[in-house]
Amino acid sequence: MKRRVAILIRVYDRIEDLKYNLQIIRRTWTEFDYHIIVISNGYPDGYRINAESVSLIDNLIVLEHNAGHKKGNSQLLIEGQKYIPVDCDYTVILEADTWMYTDRTVKEYVEFMEEASSVVWSSADWYDKDYALAVDFAVIKSDFIRQNPKLFDFEIYPECYIANYLRDANVRFKWITENMPVHVPSYVSKYPYVDDSTQRRFYVFPKSKMVTHHIEFLKGGMPQKKRYFNTIANYDFFEEEPVSNKGWERFKMYFWTRLSYLFIKKSWFQKKYYRDITQ
Repeated sequence: MKRRVAILIRVYDRIEDLKYNLQIIRRTWTEFDYHIIVISNGYPDGYRINAESVSLIDNLIVLEHNAGHKKGNSQLLIEGQKYIPVDCDYTVILEADTWMYTDRTVKEYVEFMEEASSVVWSSADWYDKDYALAVDFAVIKSDFIRQNPKLFDFEIYPECYIANYLRDANVRFKWITENMPVHVPSYVSKYPYVDDSTQRRFYVFPKSKMVTHHIEFLKGGMPQKKRYFNTIANYDFFEEEPVSNKGWERFKMYFWTRLSYLFIKKSWFQKKYYRDITQ
């Protein structure tokens, strides 16, 4: 019998992203028996999840109030965690626009955390100079979430808040190295596979077979995101956007992400620190 794992997906306006994300999970995540929870705070603003997507969700929670940009993400996680089934030992938290082909990475970190009892959280290293843990995709021990209702009670610097919370709780985390590096330094004005926002964030992670981030930063929008996903999956999951030269395209993804390790970073000269957050 397969172990049950909860997937907590939060969404505001990324309804189309959510539709494809659910299809990917249902078709390619096979290692565990997944219970998919989707929590939305977009309904008051007209962002409604269609019937096709609802059919792929085990538990849909719709909030009638949106706490706003800074607190909205926290609101979704705090409310969503209440619906994690008691028989799910692990929970994957996921942004609606974060697509991952197969659950190989989930399986790897669940197995690691099974052996490492003090590790309760696995996700990417978000910032170079601060201890910060990504919240777009993370694998977490469900009991730790249940025993710590303030775990997601953040407003600013959510990634730093999580790192500080784990430190104060005297527990450990594991970096998901397949999803790193997340950013290029701010002095790099243009770089392949990096968005044009101030975050300077990669939107492809070929090691974990993940494509993420907002389509408005992708030239070509959703069709381009589908082509990137077909490339990292190495087959045309989205048949309407075929990619004929997947091997070459994947090579370029690996090349540019690995080359970014050579950029001079503050962590070369100083240790990471825990950011002092005043909320």
